[in-house]
Amino acid sequence: MTTNESESTTESSLRESSTAESTPKSEVETLREELEATKDRLRIVEQNVKWMAQHQAVETGKSVCPSCNSNGSLRVERTATGKKTVSCRNCGDRLI
Repeated sequence: MTTNESESTTESSLRESSTAESTPKSEVETLREELEATKDRLRIVEQNVKWMAQHQAVETGKSVCPSCNSNGSLRVERTATGKKTVSCRNCGDRLI
């Protein structure tokens, strides 16, 4: 094997390794983007569940707390300004 042959072999192996390294990095970036999208969807779902619990409590006077999952623990009260507030009797979490 001559010097030129060994140099070309080394160069081609370097190119192959850099290509192999870039593929997992792009895969990791794709997975990170998917994770962020999933986190966003989860946040939206949690907000929707909280909103539904609040409005069910306002309409019926009792509901399941989304924080502690206790049934009938949400209470609805009016503030001095006339706004409705929803809070949990068990965990004390305020929803509105």
